Amino acid sequence: MTQRLFAAIWPSADARDDLRGAVAAVRRAHPQLRWLPPERWHVTVAFLGQADADRATERLDAMLAGRRPHRGGAVDQGPEPIRLAGSGSFGPVLWVGVEHGPWLADLARRVQRALRTEDRRFRAHVTVARCRGRDANRAARAAVPALAGLRTAPWTPDELTLVASITGPHPRYDVLRAWPLADSAASSDKEPP
Repeated sequence: MTQRLFAAIWPSADARDDLRGAVAAVRRAHPQLRWLPPERWHVTVAFLGQADADRATERLDAMLAGRRPHRGGAVDQGPEPIRLAGSGSFGPVLWVGVEHGPWLADLARRVQRALRTEDRRFRAHVTVARCRGRDANRAARAAVPALAGLRTAPWTPDELTLVASITGPHPRYDVLRAWPLADSAASSDKEPP
């Protein structure tokens, strides 16, 4: 059993329900894919791999301690509405995209910097299925058009979580800690870009 850490935000219940409905029909048409259960759908903000959870928690505590100046002194105004939309594949992985403004990409950069992760280009997505075998890439690509028109209900992320991905015979995600991002009630009716 191995534990890998990542920082994530989670779709709202409405967005998850929209995605669940879209995936149901695709799932029947593409049984060769291994579909992730809805409780594992998330947007990875930063991937740490095998790392010390206490150290990661300390660094996120420091970074998220109130609204702090960043990017040339501008103050973080808090989260903006986002939505799941479209689809694609990375090799044998089928994903749905995330429509978002600059806020989410900026959060990812700040979290990656605070956690001292490998510099990676942030591409917001939610993995919904994987495939194995010789034709895995082709199988994932074949399912992309069926989810291309997806557009879920928008939501405003209200917390960032540090998650342990436990691999092995019974894989699972354990949320180790959650941090509020901001009071999202004031902006929850705004449409994403």
